[in-house]
Amino acid sequence: MQQVMQERDVMGFILRRKYDVACMVAGAFLGIWFDWTTVEILIFLVFLWSILGPITSRFLAIPALFFLVTVPVLLTLKRDDRAEEFAIYAYYFLVMAVIRAIIEVRKEEKEK
Repeated sequence: MQQVMQERDVMGFILRRKYDVACMVAGAFLGIWFDWTTVEILIFLVFLWSILGPITSRFLAIPALFFLVTVPVLLTLKRDDRAEEFAIYAYYFLVMAVIRAIIEVRKEEKEK
């Protein structure tokens, strides 16, 4: 019974937000088309969802801070390639957080 309710909830979500889901699927196919890595596709999908969906800027800043804190640790462990990759991911999430914050501020200004 619980599983049936969860399936109904998922289908209801997809039907209510069909354009958002279509954009997410198109984004995944775009990443596959450009031969991006799985991590790059996931970050792009998070970026799309942050524009379309309910992710606030503070939730996008948390991964950015995680990656920024991890970079010096990786550098001290002589994992330079991984540290460079994490620095790039931190930049991506910082950019996403700023874009989402701008969207939030504009929405608040319209409500006033």
